[in-house]
Amino acid sequence: MPIVQLSAGSTVVSIDTSAGGRVSSLIMDGTELLVTAAEDTLGWGLYPMVPFAGRVRDGVLMFRGLQYELPLRLPPNALHGTVLDVEWTVVEQQAAKLTMTCDLGIDWPFAGTVTHVIDVVDGDVLFTLTLDAVEPQPAQVGWHPWFLPPRHSHHNFTAMLQQDVSGITTNQRVPVPHRKYDDCFVKPITMPWLTIGEVKVEISSDCSHWVIYNANPAGICFEPQSGPPNGINTEPYVVMPGKPLVRHMAITRIS
Repeated sequence: MPIVQLSAGSTVVSIDTSAGGRVSSLIMDGTELLVTAAEDTLGWGLYPMVPFAGRVRDGVLMFRGLQYELPLRLPPNALHGTVLDVEWTVVEQQAAKLTMTCDLGIDWPFAGTVTHVIDVVDGDVLFTLTLDAVEPQPAQVGWHPWFLPPRHSHHNFTAMLQQDVSGITTNQRVPVPHRKYDDCFVKPITMPWLTIGEVKVEISSDCSHWVIYNANPAGICFEPQSGPPNGINTEPYVVMPGKPLVRHMAITRIS
């Protein structure tokens, strides 16, 4: 298994390039922060969601009057992009920094590539996703970290997006309820944080939308993404050749 390890101080990051280029382990001060194994490909590590994030209704993409069918990773819907379980190619590797890339694949109807840069400093892991389009296409990027069950966690968003009866996110904003979530949120007042063991980390990003999933006892997910679930249909951001889509995320120890 092609595992790449990066380290700086007490922060150690392992990346499995054969499993969607996902972070398979993230250790700070001797404490593992991530779910490191699961039977389901969707249920472990920290993986990029490209070229769409979250569910796409019925696996159908409509763009410029044409209809495209996407694989139904979570029937009846497509889910989390096309690159989370494919081989990524290492472009450059240093002791604390990795650059890797892959094509968007045969399951995506448009040509393009995605580059993922992971940069480790002591107590901080920085992530950058860049989607380069060969032809105009609707696209999103995001991350899906599976954190181990925390002792404490906190999030504070202005609003949540209402789901319809099929569980697909709409653009209707509603107050944030107090319950278990598999929901999309917007406008963080403060960035989410959680405490695992004695390590407290903040998850920050310039992404516009966040999905929180805490209905599984295996762990908790704070998922920053550049648009809402099904957004490639409802709020398409069209990436043009020469004008890449770039987003960032950081996991930072704060105590």
